[in-house]
Amino acid sequence: MVDLGETHTNMEDTSSTEGLLEKYDYIVIGGGTAGLAVAARLTEDFNVRVLVLEAGANHMANPRVTIPGLALSTWSDPELDYCFKTIPQEHLGDRIVAQPRGKVLGGCSAINIGMMTYPSRFGMDGWAELGNPSWNFDSLAPYYRKFHTFISPSKETREQLGLDYLDDKTQGMSGPVQVSYGEEIDPLSKAWPATFQNLNLKMRSDPLTGETIGAQSNPAAVDPKTKTRSYAASAYYSLEIAKRPNLRVLTEAQAEKILLEKRGGIVSAKGVQFTTRSGDIRYIYARNEVILSAGVIKSPQLLEVSGIGSARLLQSHCIKVMIDNPYVGENLQDHVAAHLSLEMADGLMSVDMLREPGIMDAIMSLYINSKSGPLAQGTFSSAFTPMMDFLDISRKAELVRMLDEILGNVKNGSHPALTKQHSLIKNILLRENDSSSQYFAAPFQLNSHEGPDPQEHLKPTTPGNYLTIFVALSHPFSRGSVHINSADPNVAPTIDPKYFSHPLDIEILARHVQFFETIAKTEPFSTLLKPNGRRIPVDTHVEDLATAKELSKLLISNYHPTGTCAMMPRDMGGVVNERLIVHGTTNLRVVDASIMPMIPRGNIQSSVYAIAERAADIIKQDRILSEQAASAADIIKQDLSCGMQTLSAEQASGLDTAVH
Repeated sequence: MVDLGETHTNMEDTSSTEGLLEKYDYIVIGGGTAGLAVAARLTEDFNVRVLVLEAGANHMANPRVTIPGLALSTWSDPELDYCFKTIPQEHLGDRIVAQPRGKVLGGCSAINIGMMTYPSRFGMDGWAELGNPSWNFDSLAPYYRKFHTFISPSKETREQLGLDYLDDKTQGMSGPVQVSYGEEIDPLSKAWPATFQNLNLKMRSDPLTGETIGAQSNPAAVDPKTKTRSYAASAYYSLEIAKRPNLRVLTEAQAEKILLEKRGGIVSAKGVQFTTRSGDIRYIYARNEVILSAGVIKSPQLLEVSGIGSARLLQSHCIKVMIDNPYVGENLQDHVAAHLSLEMADGLMSVDMLREPGIMDAIMSLYINSKSGPLAQGTFSSAFTPMMDFLDISRKAELVRMLDEILGNVKNGSHPALTKQHSLIKNILLRENDSSSQYFAAPFQLNSHEGPDPQEHLKPTTPGNYLTIFVALSHPFSRGSVHINSADPNVAPTIDPKYFSHPLDIEILARHVQFFETIAKTEPFSTLLKPNGRRIPVDTHVEDLATAKELSKLLISNYHPTGTCAMMPRDMGGVVNERLIVHGTTNLRVVDASIMPMIPRGNIQSSVYAIAERAADIIKQDRILSEQAASAADIIKQDLSCGMQTLSAEQASGLDTAVH
């Protein structure tokens, strides 16, 4: 049994280094969505001591984090957000696109909108086809249930939101993250499923089955008892978990380098160099493993500054090459969304009304006094749809021709997995029960032409109340990268998603954008809109493909980057293997969205939790195997030692007889 001398709770100063030990069994870099989940599961065994290093601060008492309706206010705030931005995007007219990432205890789960969606079976089975036979929909399904507890909505809510497709038995029943529906239903949430039902796109089975298309009302990660955000920090670092004497979470601790040692061509992780809140450089060591959970942007950056990456790139920054792997930071994928804002009918109000004096104070007072009103709600409207242009079977051949023609004329570049990935995406697009897009709607105007800052997008600069229809690519063909431009880990890396670099992305997205007009004309959605009302961008009517393509270039990111430390075999361009161990190392794992070899459809939060839950089981299994192997080795060693002692005694007896 290890010494259980130290105790820190989430109510204490988690940035204090007082009592910090020199060595832990596991060091987790990143106290975000995945990192806290892994740490909590590993420390269920009190013989295991875990340290979590989180660069951001502890904001578990910050109302902008805890109140569901204030989620959007966290973006672009350097106290909570890394505030990353892409380099100018060639195929978007050199626009720069924001990429908010949580720099806070809880990571992105502390600043996202909390919407809960689930991937498709075929999309997740693609992971297995990319060289990971033990990772598919069926092997991950138990972990999608393990991370959450679903709170069944009332009969009235089910009827208003059209939730007859829900099957409570498929949902999580005992996980730490609380998933629920708001009970105050706004007109948009009520009209959305009915509109898609009129378009023959009704959801017919539970999303967790992985075999659904159509409109759904999505629950949110909201605790229905407290009406607060349920996220990695509140769920996996609760008061009870924080009291564990074998778990230490250190915030405002910026990991700067993984300490690597190379012997006989094999690299092992010995520990981590980090900087404390006060600016002191500290070193901490791992008995068993270092687990990298710093996210899609920071995880590849930390690998590169530590000596794992493209030898040419590392040498250009005078970094000692420990492992030459040019695919670190490659394979970046992201969901991008086109959008159109439409003026709402007279008498209907949207979030745009918050510009009026006193409105925000009244809404906040409602939340504080009764935990009700728009700030307490957690219901979203979305729809997974196939290629709408080609639903008619007579046009399926046209879709096949378009895909084959463009795929045949585009060079896939240097990444060895691209051809296989593109083949998998093509098969998804041709499936009638899978989606090429995700539509969703929100009750506010969006002004992405105002620049890259999300807060500028959200300012209601145009008079009136608006709602916005979005459509995102479920499975983009384009691939980008994240790479260092300095050996200093505090310098932001170069983020280049290469949006629309593959021509099929704009072709597919634009065809979905054209469907905006159909949605807007269909009841009951049409009753929400002001006749001949204003639009943002001004006077935009998507009547043809050319207009749809121009509107698509004003895309925003859905903030779902994945894939930069891909789980694939090394010869396919992988960075980690099926056990999530970095290729060429013995005890360095990556556990976050960067390991996804191909982006799943929809919001990726549920998939990150599922990965973390499964990773914890894998690490536990490997620890048991390692201990068994060590025990067996000790037994063999003892047997050999006893054998040598017996042999020596016999030889001595023989010699004694011969002498006498």
